[in-house]
Amino acid sequence: MRKYWGIIGAILLLLMTVAFLGGCGQKPAPSKPAAVTIIDSTGKTVEVPTPLNRVVVLDGDAAEAMRILKVQGTIVGVGDTVQQNPYLGLQDKPVVGKWNNPSLEKIVELKPQVVITYGKWPGPELEQRLEPAGIKVVRLDFYKPETYDSDLRALAKIFGKEKEAEEFIKWKQDKLALLNDRLKGLTDKDKPRVFAIWDNALRKGTWKTYGQGTATAQAIELGGGLNVAKEFKEYPQVSSEWILQQNPQVILIGVLQESGMGYKAESTAQAAAIQKEARENPVLGKTEAAKQKRIYLLSTKLLGGDKSYLGAIFIAKWLYPERLQGVKPEQILKEYFEKWLNVPFKGVWAYPES
Repeated sequence: MRKYWGIIGAILLLLMTVAFLGGCGQKPAPSKPAAVTIIDSTGKTVEVPTPLNRVVVLDGDAAEAMRILKVQGTIVGVGDTVQQNPYLGLQDKPVVGKWNNPSLEKIVELKPQVVITYGKWPGPELEQRLEPAGIKVVRLDFYKPETYDSDLRALAKIFGKEKEAEEFIKWKQDKLALLNDRLKGLTDKDKPRVFAIWDNALRKGTWKTYGQGTATAQAIELGGGLNVAKEFKEYPQVSSEWILQQNPQVILIGVLQESGMGYKAESTAQAAAIQKEARENPVLGKTEAAKQKRIYLLSTKLLGGDKSYLGAIFIAKWLYPERLQGVKPEQILKEYFEKWLNVPFKGVWAYPES
């Protein structure tokens, strides 16, 4: 009997030894880093804690980028303008004040790990007040077309969503490649002169337009138009005499959501009224654009940096219908909403339909 138990003991000891040696040979599962480092839109290196699950976002552009990456569930508070875009699904989130001047006390009360905002706004007081409370500030300028892709990659890195970012960027680049291919070979002589104005400026008769460095100007150029204000920078206010001297062949009117275009719009009635108002305007009515009935309206949401490439497709279809045969801007915009934002597509975005 003692011999029997001795054999059993030897076997058990052998099994334990094998198990121990096998365990020693295994590598521990890689752990996620406690923080990741990114370079934000200001060129500043920022170390962000991970995993990230409590975020305050002050602007709608960043909130939309977060929805593209499917991390909107981490948002615990928003700036006032974020809720102007109902398709972002953030109507139930606490508002921490104005996008450019939030209540720092309200932000601290929500105990976020990070606040995401623009590069310039609010000012440096945001970091000065929040970082001592252990809250990081990440500044990303999604309203600038030229830096959108790098900003999306930075945002994706802090959430571990690099794959999703690259998939969206590829989709976006494919649309831009299609547009560039259809417009290749155009010279400035081929391009119509375009004057851009937003509907609120039209009503006031202030003639504020869009020069170099603005997303609206970039959308015009990307869409194959020749911006008559290209010699100016940013947002010049011009005179009625200057407009008549330029005699634009096309007038592009950006229409605000509250004026009847965008996701909430249910009919084209207000857009048609704005077009009629522009056609009968004592200044614009004298231009070649009005005489040739080439006054086009786009939601201002398609003339902002994060979606100006989508607006450019509508512009190109209006300016060069022959070159853009088979391209359906409305269908591309529908795909953006339904595939990337995962919301139903609706509203009035362009008038007349391109």
